Amino acid sequence: MAARLNGPLGEWLVFGLAVALQVGTARADVVVQNPSEGDNDFMARVLGHSSELAQKVVRSTELASGRVTLIGFVNDEHNSLVGHLLIETSPGRYEHVKFPSCEEEGGAPELLAVFFARTIKGGGRDLAVLCSWEARGAIVNGMSYSAQFYRLKERGAQMVVEPVMDMNAKFQTDDLVRSNEHGKWVQGPKAKFKTVAEVKKLLTKMGLKQ
Repeated sequence: MAARLNGPLGEWLVFGLAVALQVGTARADVVVQNPSEGDNDFMARVLGHSSELAQKVVRSTELASGRVTLIGFVNDEHNSLVGHLLIETSPGRYEHVKFPSCEEEGGAPELLAVFFARTIKGGGRDLAVLCSWEARGAIVNGMSYSAQFYRLKERGAQMVVEPVMDMNAKFQTDDLVRSNEHGKWVQGPKAKFKTVAEVKKLLTKMGLKQ
């Protein structure tokens, strides 16, 4: 059994160990891009080459106070979309931030677009995605669509991604046909939006200039 240290020496050793563990954890979140490595290859390496990107990596300075941010999405083993941000902390070095996005709705979501949109008056633009799901059944056929918005924030020394819950709840829509009591297919609800342009048009009507 190891001897237990008491007094000032023991306290300093415990403090030093805690600091070392914190530094180790912080460093584990930092990844380095090779000079000859493209953004897509870099993201694929960070996520593991078995993870297939749902769309090409987006490089932007919109989200992290002007810092370069690489944005990628993959479908995980549970058929949910997962977002990954690589935020540049110094030249060639990036902090990796992971966050959940479009969930399974009877099937895996299809990522249609990654874009940026203003969701509060006078604020900067947030990260957004447009997803769709195929709806196929005995009494209903068609597509469902969702626009989801995310805001990047600093929490202590780390960056986190938070969903804009009130806006996400407003941007769900369906484009369906249904079977009536006679077995005839009739038009059900029509989608309020199917494209990024239509999403931004709705936001503009809400007084949020894009």
